[in-house]
Amino acid sequence: EGVVTVEESNTFGTELELTEGMSFDKGYLSPYFVTDADRQEVVLEDAYVLLVESKISNVKDLLPLLEKV
Repeated sequence: EGVVTVEESNTFGTELELTEGMSFDKGYLSPYFVTDADRQEVVLEDAYVLLVESKISNVKDLLPLLEKV
C-alpha cells in the first residue's frame, strides 16, 4: 500500500520522495485553525486523536463517537 502525490512545480525535472512509516500532511485546512498568528502555527492542547486501520468513507459512521467527545 502507499500514496502517490503529484504536485505542480515551477521547476523542470522530476523529484521522488520516499517515506517509510506514517506521514501527516503539512499545514492546516483553514487559517481559522491558527492559534498563534505571529508564528503561523497551530497548538492543540488535550486534543483527541483518532487512529483507524481502514479508510473512513462515511463521516456519519463517526458521529456517535464525535458526539461523545
